[in-house]
Amino acid sequence: MKKLLKIIKLSFIAILSICTLFFLYFFISNKIFLESKNENNIAYLTKNNTEITNAINDKLFGEEFYKSKVFLLGEIHGYADNQKLDKELLFFLNKKIGVKYYIAEMDSLTAKNLNNFLSNSSKNQETLKEVVLAIKERIPQQSSQELFDKWNDIYDYNQKLTDSLKITVIGIDKNFDDNSKGSRDLAMVINFKNSIKKLKLENEKFYGLFGYFHVLQNKMENGKETFASELKKSGIKTTSFVSYTLDSEVYLPKNSQFPTPENEKVDWINADGPLQLVKGINDLKELSKANSITLFKLNSKNTPFLKSQHLISVKSNVFGENIVPQKNTFTTDYFQYVFLLRNSKALTKLK
Repeated sequence: MKKLLKIIKLSFIAILSICTLFFLYFFISNKIFLESKNENNIAYLTKNNTEITNAINDKLFGEEFYKSKVFLLGEIHGYADNQKLDKELLFFLNKKIGVKYYIAEMDSLTAKNLNNFLSNSSKNQETLKEVVLAIKERIPQQSSQELFDKWNDIYDYNQKLTDSLKITVIGIDKNFDDNSKGSRDLAMVINFKNSIKKLKLENEKFYGLFGYFHVLQNKMENGKETFASELKKSGIKTTSFVSYTLDSEVYLPKNSQFPTPENEKVDWINADGPLQLVKGINDLKELSKANSITLFKLNSKNTPFLKSQHLISVKSNVFGENIVPQKNTFTTDYFQYVFLLRNSKALTKLK
């Protein structure tokens, strides 16, 4: 009996030691990947950031910025503040340079229904609810009360505009019955170009919100094309914003792939880990405060991000893919601006 108890005790100690070593390896490898603060980056970013309060300001936008034909915001789906950013960027670009075409990660039928909602003389809440529920089929984490509220706000804004500035949605994603070969990103580029030709929009500018990966303007090490990389390859001048979060909650609706909490919210998917890590995020953290949204410009004069892969190198633990930039490419080859969201709430289920 004593021998058995000794074996059990030794086995327990061995298992505990292995778990401790694994935890230490996990913790230390995360810290090494994230890196400590980079004083050169911080010195540059100190002069190239602005806090976003009630609306987007133009402090970090120069003449070259407004020459772009396409403006893209890339998000990790599920954070409430991204819906606020999307709306405010659209309003800003509409007021500043007359951008009125919103390209969307949705199929043409959903976009048609959304345009019917926007153009109707009265708010048809049932039509909008159908749109939000349709989006759930493709992007469950985006289908939410906040998405519903955002389009209600855009409707109100649209009603005050002259006809020449009214916002129209162009859905460029694959239709669900589209069985053609090729990636979604390539299909979105084809659909976008076809829409420009069909609607005679060659002289227009465009803005849209997409999943993070779609707005990256260069291929990754794995060679996958993205919507923005194909635009850039086609000679279409594009500006990409990406959004990262710290101390925030994300909406994780129930699904069959992995368990989710009862309230469908988790707070462990942020840019500083433990499941997702963005190299260099500590530099942005240093220059922002709790409960804020801060915009950083990465392509000003003397930027270190022209010769660095900070903020584009992303490590995913447990699930998801690592984002590894190609050799001899740098951060500004992929995007030019970063929004840092701190203490964002999660999206919530549509009421």
